[in-house]
Amino acid sequence: MINDIFRVFGEQTAEILFEIITECMDDYLYIFDLQNNTFEISQSAVERFNMSKNVLTDAANEVMKVVYEEDRRMLAKHLADICEGRENIHNLHYRWLDKEGMPVWINSRGIVIIDQQGKAEYLVGCLNETGNRRRADNVTGLLGGPEFLAYLRAQKESITKGFFMHVGIDDFGAINSSRGADYGNYILKSVAGCMKECLSDKQRIYHLVADQYVIVDLEASSAEDAVALKEKITDKLHNFIVAENYEAIFSISIGVIDAATFWEGTEECRKKFEFALKQAKSMGKNGFYIFDQDDYEVFLRKGRIIATLRNAIVNHYDGFEVYYQPIVDCQSEQIIGAEALMRFSMITEEGREFVSPMEFIPLLEETGLIIPAGRYILNEAAAMCCEMQKYIPDFRMNVNVSYVQILQGNVERDILDAIQKYSLQMECLCVEMTESGFMDMTPSFCKFRKTLDKNGIPFVIDDFGTGYSNLHCIRDMSPSYVKMDRDFTAKAMNSDRDYELYKNIIPMVHSIDVRICAEGIEEKEWLLKMKEMKVDYLQGYYFGRPCGKKQFLQQYASGINVK
Repeated sequence: MINDIFRVFGEQTAEILFEIITECMDDYLYIFDLQNNTFEISQSAVERFNMSKNVLTDAANEVMKVVYEEDRRMLAKHLADICEGRENIHNLHYRWLDKEGMPVWINSRGIVIIDQQGKAEYLVGCLNETGNRRRADNVTGLLGGPEFLAYLRAQKESITKGFFMHVGIDDFGAINSSRGADYGNYILKSVAGCMKECLSDKQRIYHLVADQYVIVDLEASSAEDAVALKEKITDKLHNFIVAENYEAIFSISIGVIDAATFWEGTEECRKKFEFALKQAKSMGKNGFYIFDQDDYEVFLRKGRIIATLRNAIVNHYDGFEVYYQPIVDCQSEQIIGAEALMRFSMITEEGREFVSPMEFIPLLEETGLIIPAGRYILNEAAAMCCEMQKYIPDFRMNVNVSYVQILQGNVERDILDAIQKYSLQMECLCVEMTESGFMDMTPSFCKFRKTLDKNGIPFVIDDFGTGYSNLHCIRDMSPSYVKMDRDFTAKAMNSDRDYELYKNIIPMVHSIDVRICAEGIEEKEWLLKMKEMKVDYLQGYYFGRPCGKKQFLQQYASGINVK
């Protein structure tokens, strides 16, 4: 039949028919002009695969760029056999690369058209995905993601208003695991039914994956329309749960983005679409979030920082640095040690940017990268302690430890290894933790504390005076000393009421044989008040700001009075 089209109607008419047919089918039609080395495929293939246009003029090379590397030799041999007359049927299973560069299995079938001299002139056929994405869902009775995209692409006019509502069932996995897959499917279908009943004639719903749906409204003019729809759906689902006698109690979270986002490109739209639902779920169950560009910029920055942190660790901790701040004896004002503080900077388009510890340390903990980064800081601090002991024999170094390091790593072993490597006395490396880091007395934390106590490694409670603080905690933890939070110190120095509270805490802590370090000392007057209250140690800008190793050695290696 293809031969007849080319011979009877000619190439121009055949190409017109080709364009018409490609619009009427899901698979990808192609024509490979073997003699002129050109290749044309359905325009929809450009949106799916790693190709920028549907007509390739250097086909022998350009087609191979779309083919998965391991399959290129096989395809090249097959095409050579066709051109040399050894093959006249094309039927291969191999892989093409999608827009993200991931391999997709396809089946390419076609026939060879021979010219009047008996040479292969065209290869005409059809290419389809072997694992073609589901277009509809039999469980919910809804169309799926491909139909959602097809509906948007079919719009004759640009999308300028409306919204996409990304809906996810909260903790759906718990329903599946407790009640079984059949009941889970029943919930999926019922949720779809409830939402459909809430929609107007101008709104559509699609089932994406698992417990996620998308509702499309291309007519809404304000965010209030999305809010109103959310309330209708929530009420409908509540009534369903009650009618089911509370057999399954669940909620949904909803993220909303502007429908015009679609014109930013499917990939960018997908990212914002996923982000909106993620933000809604982060609010807890029954979350509702309307996309905000500022929030999205924060999210993107977070991703960039995480990527840079990971890259820095792989590249020998490039970008990480340890700063040191002196700790002094309150009465003598002599330096007795320092706290090691993690710092990080990254290269941006504007140059090198120093990232706040308040920003990057939570990301290290969230990703687990705090384990290798913490090990690096620990060893740097131990080396510095060894260096300082040449000038101050009893010099001690305080190192902060995260609960993530205790729970997921083996930080006690890292501490002991660092002490041994730099021939330090056990009492010279002090471990600091904020109270919020050990609110739960887990087996991992208990094992960690036991190891410290067994080896005589001092344990310090940091930031005492924050919302987590209580004397009961100090009694249970039995720290070597506690560090009064800098904000608590500042309040005490500027308020009679806070000063009385601060002053009365000190003898209570001392009464259970625990010493106190006051952080945030910035003025001589504050130092004198701390002496009156018989605080043990002091730390703050009055004695020195955190600085790098070289500067710290220059300023404090003499061991003389720091002021």
